[in-house]
Formats: sequence, structure tokens, C-alpha cells
Amino acid sequence: MLMYFKEVTGWGEETWDHDVTGVAVDSHDRVYVLRHGAVLVTVFKPDGTVLDRWGQGCFSSRPHFISIGNDNRVYIADDGGHRVYVFDLAGSLLETIGSGTPSETGYDTHAPNPEIALDRIEGGPPFNRPTKAAPWRNGELFVSDGYRNCRVRRFSADRQLLHSWGGPGAGEGCFVIPHSVAVDNEGRVFVCDRENDRIQIFSCDGLLLDVWSDVQRPADVALDRRGYVYVTELPRGPRDLKSWRLGRAGQELPGRVTIRSSNGTIVAQVVCPGVEFLAPHAIAVDSRGAIYVSEVPESLANYTGKPHRPHRCLRKFEPR
Repeated sequence: MLMYFKEVTGWGEETWDHDVTGVAVDSHDRVYVLRHGAVLVTVFKPDGTVLDRWGQGCFSSRPHFISIGNDNRVYIADDGGHRVYVFDLAGSLLETIGSGTPSETGYDTHAPNPEIALDRIEGGPPFNRPTKAAPWRNGELFVSDGYRNCRVRRFSADRQLLHSWGGPGAGEGCFVIPHSVAVDNEGRVFVCDRENDRIQIFSCDGLLLDVWSDVQRPADVALDRRGYVYVTELPRGPRDLKSWRLGRAGQELPGRVTIRSSNGTIVAQVVCPGVEFLAPHAIAVDSRGAIYVSEVPESLANYTGKPHRPHRCLRKFEPR
């Protein structure tokens, strides 16, 4: 079914006409927005009033996703810096995870094209362009690793590597660009296996529990208190990367944002008159059911060679 939403027009005090890579919500429904540039993190009240800005000089040019745990800490995966950073809510750096040197995974930067480079991945230790960090209870942390690796990492509270799982390819339990990770209250680990067009769900020990195949290039996943799962799904077309599981797209398939039950069934699709999702990337949901979606159409255009057109890259939606 289609669930209609209204956009909160003008939310956030800016036009947001450049890529926004991440968005997260804390326990007070304050919104943390991550982007490239001089000021990387902007903090908002739910009404869009700016509360704070921080993050200058901390990251590479490619900070990727932001998440916030029940511990009121902010986790940012810096894929260009091959690290995960941990901050308090005010932006003070608490912890740096990773050496900053990319691990050897077999990714060939001199390959003729990205598909060949991804086919040559063998996988390696943490990190090579990690994409998201998901905190769990007792201080544990799960990391999707990443653009040039094919693993999920589980770290203890003292940042010892407890377990890694995955591998390259389209087989179950394998990944091609594990792009995001989230953990529910039961310890189920949701992994956006982007270039296999699926979400794979594991136990916290890496046992495969379920595979959702009715998904198109999943970029990010968010969980709400009712058990619903919100997914941003990137467009796929003949000029995009192929799907390792399904093959190359024969036509242009638009981006979308779907809402799913705990078993993966689509229960709603975010539809708002006048809004097109060119490159939906990050998603967050607050305690009242408002949805925040960030987009990266500039990056998508640069990657595919498709023409870029002006687009608002951060939106807030409320159910109608």
C-alpha cells in the first residue's frame, strides 16, 4: 500500500542542495546531519532550529554514515579515513577505532572499471572504507566494512575484534558493498548488501537468519520502536553497477523509501506529492514517527556519468 506523507517544507534553515551523507536522531529527537565540507555535523531541534555545529578537522573528505546509540554517543564511519570515530553529543572526540591505513583486501585500484575491481576483492582485516557503525548493548559495536571489503565486524566494549563474517560474492552470507548495518533489540544484525539487492539478517554471532530479496540497492536501514524497518533504496539503471545477484538492469528503476514489517514485507512506501528520490542514502526515524531522508545525487551523477540536476538533499516527512 502507499502511505502518504507531508514534507515539512523548508526544514533545517538551509536549501540543502549538496550531498548529505548521513542523518541520525538521539533520544531527545534532536537530529544530527552529516555532510562533506567545512562543518560536517549540524545538530537540530525537531522543528529545524540549529542547535550546534561541530566536526571541523576530524575527518577525511568522505565521512559516510552517522549513528547514535542508547549510550548517547555519536558514531561516524569515515570511509575515506578507514576509521570509526566516537563522540559525545556535544562533539568532543572520545575514541578512534582503526589505524587509518586501508587493509589489504585485493581491491585493485588500477582495474579498468569498478566492477572488475569488486570482482577481485578477497577480503581482509579491518578496515578498508568502512560504511557504518552500529552500537549495541554493553558497549559492543558492529561495523559494515565496506566499499572495498566484504565483511561485518563485531567489536567488544574495549574494541577487541570478537568476530568477522562475510566474504565476496552473491552467495548467501556474502556481500558486495555491505553499505549499512543496524542492530535491533533482539540482537538481529541487518546488513544492506547493496550490490546484491538484498538485506541479510544475522544473529549477533554471524549466523544467517533471513534474507530479504525484494529490495533494490539498499543504502541504509533504520528501526523504530514498533518494529518497523525503514529502508532507503538507490536507483539502478543500465549505466549503474550491475547487481551481482540479478545482473545488469535493463531499464531505469527509480530510487524509493520503503517501510517494512519485521519479516521484510513492504507495508508502505514513502510517497509525497512533488518529491522524487534521486539518490536516497541515509534514513532516521524519531519517536513520533517523523522520517528524515538524506540524498547524494551529486555523488551518484559523478559515479555514473549521468547528468546532475538541482535537488534538495535533506527532507523531513510526517505522516498525513
